[in-house]
Amino acid sequence: MKILAIDPGKTTGWANIEVKNNKIELGVFGNTKDTTLIELLPNLTEVDIVIYEAWLTRPKHLQRGAFDWDPMVAPQVIGSLLTLCKTLEKQEIVKQQPSIKPVGYALAGMKYVQGKKGTHWQDALAHAVYYAVKTLGALPVRKSF
Repeated sequence: MKILAIDPGKTTGWANIEVKNNKIELGVFGNTKDTTLIELLPNLTEVDIVIYEAWLTRPKHLQRGAFDWDPMVAPQVIGSLLTLCKTLEKQEIVKQQPSIKPVGYALAGMKYVQGKKGTHWQDALAHAVYYAVKTLGALPVRKSF
């Protein structure tokens, strides 16, 4: 099973992994500022499962004005992703909540630091590995980053 996970935002993190014989093989990963995700089309074309981190506007942030005049890039990236998935006829698209990241990091052999900036591809990798372990029964990654 080939998996692509996306952490959407102004900088979108992405990570490819493959599960073979219950083992996770790490693929390529990185960051992009391409909100259309056309840059990731080759990655999307070859995967079986697409995972992305959900976006919810939290009321307490909204009430504090955290999103005043914000262009809301993460939902735009998610829209681009879903459009590309539909175009490519991807059947398995999984939405995950940000709350799984601490467990995903541990399963991927990474250290999670809440609120740390610039961890986009790491967040995407955490989402991919979490799915591989929890849903596909793969073994956690033993290599540390």
